[in-house]
Amino acid sequence: MQDVVKQSVKRQRSSKRRRRRTRGHRAYILLVIVLVIGLAAALSMTLFFNIKDIVVINETDTPDEQIVELSQIRYQDNLVRLDTNIAAERIRANVVYAEKVTVTRQFPSTVEIKVERAQPVANITQSYGYLLVSSSNRVLEELKEDPYPGLLIISGYNPAEGSIGMVLRSEDEKRDNILRTLTSAVSECGDPRIWSLDMADQSDILVYIGSNAVFHMGNSSDAVYKLHLALNVFEKLNLLNANKNYQLTMIGNNQISVLPLETIENPVTAPSWLSMLAETAQQPPETTTTTTSTAIE
Repeated sequence: MQDVVKQSVKRQRSSKRRRRRTRGHRAYILLVIVLVIGLAAALSMTLFFNIKDIVVINETDTPDEQIVELSQIRYQDNLVRLDTNIAAERIRANVVYAEKVTVTRQFPSTVEIKVERAQPVANITQSYGYLLVSSSNRVLEELKEDPYPGLLIISGYNPAEGSIGMVLRSEDEKRDNILRTLTSAVSECGDPRIWSLDMADQSDILVYIGSNAVFHMGNSSDAVYKLHLALNVFEKLNLLNANKNYQLTMIGNNQISVLPLETIENPVTAPSWLSMLAETAQQPPETTTTTTSTAIE
């Protein structure tokens, strides 16, 4: 029995030594892995992945060389350490017509800068003229005399800030979202007969269609649907009598009431300065498509 006990003790000691050696090997391997990763990271941020090519895709009138200079990206800068968001914002802050700027890394040594041109969508009235804005409410130009031809004219917005290159801010923050909603809806409709909006009353937005109709749209919800509905009614009215002036009013969710302006005691008409512009309102497109039902009262 004593021999059996001795053999058991030897086995236990041998097993403990193997476990200690295994733990030592694992710690060594882990240390080597950490050192390799650290060395690779250090090399990638110093010797490797340095910028050799800067590709510029530019839709604005600003020269490509100036775009690169504004980004403050330099050849031989490290690609890993480059903050693409900061570089993109530097460009957008200094190029008025840069609506969207993206800077992307292309390993091992290339940076791509893409600058998308802002498209003007509306003229915003203010005390000394108009602000030309893009779909993101970015101010592109200040117009001190006439509005930009062929674009929507929006009154009642009351801009609080309107510096060129900045995003437009209203005295009432809710109007910023309403403005974006309305300009997007008009763009989606794509009908130049919608030439002016008055958003002074957020619950009763006025839409001027052609030179002889004002549409009381209500609020800005479902704006695309409401505009299509009004255009459909307007087209039918002009087929009946293009010389009359009409007031269209949204009723419920799917109906529009129509009244000739001369039958209304206090009709809403375009301001005199706006009426002059209505005379140059564009003709309707060759084809218009509407799928909504209307009720004319």
